[in-house]
Formats: sequence, C-alpha cells, structure tokens
Amino acid sequence: MFDFIRPLIRAIVVLGIMSAGMAAYADPITDAENWFNQIKTLKGRFIQISDDGAYAEGDVYLKRPYWSRFDYDEPMETVLITTKIWLHVDEQDQEKLTSYPISETPLGILFSENVKLSLDGISTTATIKDGVVRIALDKPTGDDAGMLVLEFSEKPFELRRWIITDSAGVQTVVAFQNLEKDMALSQRLFVPPNYQQ
Repeated sequence: MFDFIRPLIRAIVVLGIMSAGMAAYADPITDAENWFNQIKTLKGRFIQISDDGAYAEGDVYLKRPYWSRFDYDEPMETVLITTKIWLHVDEQDQEKLTSYPISETPLGILFSENVKLSLDGISTTATIKDGVVRIALDKPTGDDAGMLVLEFSEKPFELRRWIITDSAGVQTVVAFQNLEKDMALSQRLFVPPNYQQ
C-alpha cells in the first residue's frame, strides 16, 4: 500500500528546495501567506490522485505551527505526521516509521511559524483565473528541481488543493474538502508511534 504514497513522499523530499531567503511579491501571494499564518487549527478531508490514476482519501488535521496529520482511509494503513523537526511516514500495517527532516520539504514551509512563499532561487508567480488563485513555486533546474502549486478559491479565499511535480515530471494532486478552522484538536493526533524493534 505504501507504493502509492511513495511518489508523494519522494516529491516532497526532492522538493526540499524552498528553505531560505525571501523577496516581495503582489497581493495574491501575501493573501496566501496570511491564510496559512492566521490558522490556529484546521481539519477536513483530502483526496490524493497520482499521475497513474491511483486514488486515496482521508482526514487531514493541522495545528499551527508545525503540526499536521494526514490519515489515509482503508485499505491504506498509512499516516503522515509533521512536527517542528520531522515528517514521519507511519506504515501501520508493517509497524514501520520512516522520518525525514521537515526543513527539507515544502511542508516545512507551509506549516512553519511564519509562512513565506517568496524565496531566493525559486520563481514564485501568482495568477487569478475563473475565481481560482494559483501560486506556483518553481525550481526548473538542478537535482532538486520541481514545482509546488497552491490553488485557492478567490472568494472566499481558501486553500483548495496543492500539486507537487518532481524532477521526473511525476505529479501528485492533493485536494481539500470540508475544511473547518479553529477547533480544539488533541495533541495526541500529532504524536508518532514508538514501534519496538
């Protein structure tokens, strides 16, 4: 079951390109930064679709800054958890936990204490069309080449999906539904398991 998640994890880790330095951009980018920065907690549903048509969905929880949980529905037995330092991939069926430095992933940017989307070495652009605000962070060259696209509805301004494309052109789309903000979330949601080896 982890084979479906692996392209997303690979893309997230390979896209650990966006880590330092900032520049000023126009209002849509500022609006997107503010959207993330003003969230205290969030929960909802997500749908993930890969290039090969593989499909999964589940529950998403966010407790800013740093903490998130992507809990995939059955038959998948995988949970992604982010903390201040790590992105944990919990393969529950195998009782296996794999961890990556969150600073080397785009999730480290989106869930950081102060979200900034304009970064040195990255082309950050914003377009608005048909009520959709699209913000693209693109690094076209290098071993860590790739693109992260954030799509927001214009009115109300709210995250609808993100699209990750890795250096091989493999694309993973994660769409969000029924997002609710600022409710109480237990910190236990964001504690990875401690499997005994």
